[in-house]
Amino acid sequence: MSQDSAIMGGKETEFVKGLWVCNGVVFALLLAGALIWGSKSSALGVAVGGLIALANFKLMQRAIVKTLRPHVRKGLAMSSMLLKYYLRFAATVLVLGVLVSQNMVEPVGLLLGLSVVVITITTWGVISVRKLG
Repeated sequence: MSQDSAIMGGKETEFVKGLWVCNGVVFALLLAGALIWGSKSSALGVAVGGLIALANFKLMQRAIVKTLRPHVRKGLAMSSMLLKYYLRFAATVLVLGVLVSQNMVEPVGLLLGLSVVVITITTWGVISVRKLG
């Protein structure tokens, strides 16, 4: 995170660190719930989906930080970031398609795991609005 700190200010860095902690907590809660109340296939789906979502989120974070570096040509950096985004999206779709078509994981568990980042950001937004109101 040291290069992230050089680009982002203190508040942004703390926000991202807090977001990662919340992602970890949400992932752990969903996985624990699936292990307790679901089947092994469902828990595996949550684990695989969560890891895919967190890996994609991390890769996007790195791409955005690279794009925001002061010495980078913005047009080239933006097109590179978008190309990487679409390639990552295609790879994710391919992996998910194989996982579901080969019945390696339960689709509902997979979707739940893929929702880790969405749940975290939505929860953060609701909490922030409540603090403001």
